[in-house]
Amino acid sequence: MKLVHDGVDRVPIERSLVVDPVLKHSLHHLRSVQSQRPPAADSVEFADWREEVAGALDALACVLVFEEDRVRARAEAAAAREHAIEIRRRCGVGASER
Repeated sequence: MKLVHDGVDRVPIERSLVVDPVLKHSLHHLRSVQSQRPPAADSVEFADWREEVAGALDALACVLVFEEDRVRARAEAAAAREHAIEIRRRCGVGASER
């Protein structure tokens, strides 16, 4: 069981009001990646960005406390990758050309 210090005592992370620093970093990274969204939605740059979002979501899924949140993050990552593939197909770029 993972324990964190909540400022008073060491408590199981599930009952702590303190955000795990690794989780906080992963959330910050996801927000940072999301803030870099390219303006053109049908571009290779946008597809690359969707791949970056997927990677950030996968990293987040590894540190989320609740299983349903991990499942959702992984599903969103898979959807982002599928979206990137679809954009590249529309742009005429194959996986080997990236």
